[in-house]
Amino acid sequence: MLEGDSITSYRYLWALILICVFCIVPSFAETSDHYWAPWVTKTTTNSATINWRTATNEMGEIYYDTTSYFNLHHNFENSKSINTDAQYQHVQLTGLVPNTSYTYWARPSGDKFAFGNRTFRTFPISGPFTFIVIGDTREGINYSETQRFKYVADAIANESNVLFVLHGGDFARFDNTSKWATFFQCADRMLAKFTFFPVIGNHEYHNRSNEALDEEHYVVCPGHCVNCNNCSPGTDAVNYKSAFDMPLNYSFDCAGVRFIILNSPDPIANCCDDPQTSLNLSEAQAPWLEQLLKDNNEGVFTTHHHPIWDAGRTNNNSDLVPWDKLYHKYNISANFAGHTHNYQRYNIGGIPYLVVGNGGAPNDDANNSTKYPDGKQVVLPMQLGYLKVTVDPENNTATAWEVTVAKLSCWECPATPQLYSQPVINDTFTFPLKPAPYNPPTPNPSYNLSKTINKEQIKIGNKHAEAHESGKAANNINIAISRGPGAP
Repeated sequence: MLEGDSITSYRYLWALILICVFCIVPSFAETSDHYWAPWVTKTTTNSATINWRTATNEMGEIYYDTTSYFNLHHNFENSKSINTDAQYQHVQLTGLVPNTSYTYWARPSGDKFAFGNRTFRTFPISGPFTFIVIGDTREGINYSETQRFKYVADAIANESNVLFVLHGGDFARFDNTSKWATFFQCADRMLAKFTFFPVIGNHEYHNRSNEALDEEHYVVCPGHCVNCNNCSPGTDAVNYKSAFDMPLNYSFDCAGVRFIILNSPDPIANCCDDPQTSLNLSEAQAPWLEQLLKDNNEGVFTTHHHPIWDAGRTNNNSDLVPWDKLYHKYNISANFAGHTHNYQRYNIGGIPYLVVGNGGAPNDDANNSTKYPDGKQVVLPMQLGYLKVTVDPENNTATAWEVTVAKLSCWECPATPQLYSQPVINDTFTFPLKPAPYNPPTPNPSYNLSKTINKEQIKIGNKHAEAHESGKAANNINIAISRGPGAP
């Protein structure tokens, strides 16, 4: 038993150890196959959930406080004990202050010093904020996430004033614990700073036993898969569900702006272990989606893994039409998707549709023969990057930047990407959070454009055009048409 000066010395020594530990911010990834360093989900104005994974069932505790308090005192006033043995911990902190940075230290009982300090910020009640969209971060057949996705995650970690990261699905190539450990290791610096919101993708169901027959090599025929007898069925997305402990479709609000996450891969409609979209799955979520869209929000963003509008076709994905109709009925702000491994932007009826699938998966190239919907704005293949979005509800605007981290020289090869010393902005656009209702222009009457005409003046509002001498009107008249708000 310690007495007198010995007790005082012991207390000073322990305090010094705690101060040293509290001040450590690791420069290396804390995640291993055994311990996955904490990540934050379900953040609101006054709460957040801290998650981590341990090698075996363990308990633990969390110390936390506002970052300003911690920086001043180098200790924590608040703590929460976890008395339930579990491999995955999902611990909610409540009673937090809105729009405030918090520092926390998670201490699993099996190794209390496994992790260092990490941060997150609670949501503001109102005002502008910035978030990041990434997707399809999985590895390829011939390279690891460390060779592509890590560059994207580290670039995001270098961002400032970002509130949360939205991931559009396909975290790892397989539903395999070691593959998911690699994802968390590559994402470590990013997850140490920002709240994380996940979306489920088709690769979350992929079975490791089919590694030699990944979906890039399936032979697909209408309604079935030729090689289905040669591969195992999909998993139950075990690692995704364990890591995030969230419904496959959910929503959250930030400063009056609503974010809706939808579940697009249907395990019943699959090719081997590769679930794709189905009309039944989208119709089942449509009433829930419409109820969320009916509220008078400052703006609405929707996200799902499979895109409605995509390269390779001129029409929309017929399985997702129930969602698309509701997007236009309620004039959402924008839609995010992934699945196709590049960056694409479309304007469909005044609504931006973004494919943000350039987080590290084998990148899809584009060529002159590629088909696109009529609303194509930008397509950027063979690159690694992410989308950064700042919303300003008070001024009804949002501005997005496509940030390129590196260029790729090949689709699947392990060659090192051409990294930029500083990320490059390759696309910038501004759009309204609450678009005006879209009214398609009234079609003009049919005219015989081959009929010759003499010089005359054609009045078009305050503009005019002239057709000189005899000839085809189509070749002689330059008509400027002004479209209304929201038109593509």
